[in-house]
This record gives sequence, structure tokens and C-alpha cells, in this order.
Amino acid sequence: MPTIVFDFDGTIADTMSVVIKIANKFAEQYGYRKIPLSDLPKLREKKPSEVLKHLGISIFKLPIVVRKIRFEMNKEIVHLQAAVGIRDALVNLRENGCVLGILTTNSRENVMEFLKNNDLQLFDFVYTGRAMYGKSRLLKKLMKEKTIPHKDPIYVGDEIRDIEAAKKAGVRVIGVSWGYNTRTALQKANPDYIVEKPEELQDIILNNS
Repeated sequence: MPTIVFDFDGTIADTMSVVIKIANKFAEQYGYRKIPLSDLPKLREKKPSEVLKHLGISIFKLPIVVRKIRFEMNKEIVHLQAAVGIRDALVNLRENGCVLGILTTNSRENVMEFLKNNDLQLFDFVYTGRAMYGKSRLLKKLMKEKTIPHKDPIYVGDEIRDIEAAKKAGVRVIGVSWGYNTRTALQKANPDYIVEKPEELQDIILNNS
């Protein structure tokens, strides 16, 4: 059975509303636009670079804003909920012999606290790191350090950048439409598969391993 590597924010944890709330909190201080709920459908169709341009966040201010959001997320982690249906999907994959892992730029402390709070201590490993040069390098580093066979892992993520990173790393990728980007946006990045609900993961993974 393959190793399944999951993105965390938006894929395992339902973080979108919290991130928006925190981002809006710092908008005036750092001189970028707030995100009204009415803009969300439009933003979910965009790449990260397009979202930054829309909000008016410069590349120079971005590291500061990201650090602020990450710090505030520490306070919110206790309130975060898991994506609907994800626990049952993870249990089914484990019972069928899959190795489960998380790859994230979120802090390890946040992830471990979230997993504990949501009864999701089902993962064989949690790999965290910075993605200054793209998530593909982080994924390659994970494969090297965990000695995961190059053709073996499947990456599961909710954003266009997740799909692009997996492709650059030579890894099969499943896009999930319950997170940040919409199904239409994900399709443009040409993932191997797209799923609408967590329960679809088992059929795709087990039937295509």
C-alpha cells in the first residue's frame, strides 16, 4: 500500500474562516485590503500570486504577515475543527494498510495540538518546514529523509500550489475541493484526481495503487 501525504491547512483542518479573520485583523496595520465574505468565491478561483495582488500585499511584507497569522493561529488552534468526514476516511485508509503522513508549513506544535483535540492521532509522521523556495523542495526533502520510494507516495492537497508542488516533485497528487481552491481552479492545474468528499479518497487510492 502507498504512503499518503496530506497537506494540513484546508485539507485536514478547516482553517479558511480563521485565516481570513486573522488576515483581516492585520489589514489596516500592514496596508492591504480586507477580505469580505462576498469576495471569497472569486478568491477561491485564484492562484496565491493573484490573491496577493488582489489584496495588495507586497512580496516584502508577505513574510511579516505570514508570521503574524501563524502566531495568531497558535491561539485559535484549540477552536479549529477537522474537515467533515476526514476522520472516517483516514481510519479506512489505515485499516487498508496505507502509511499516513502530514506535510505542512504550519508549526508542528499547532498540528499536534489539533490532532489531539480532534481525535486524529492517526498519522505515522508529521513533517514540517519552511517553503521559501516552493513546497516541491519540501516534498522532495521529505521523500529523501523518510526514504519514501519516489513512485510510491500520493500527495493530497486543497490548493493549486499543492498540485504544482507535487508535479515538480514527480509525485501523484489528489486535489480536494473542500478546502481553499475550487474544483474548477484545481482542474486547471491538472491533478491526477479530484475529489469532492473525503470518502472518495479510499476508492481512488486503493484502486490505483
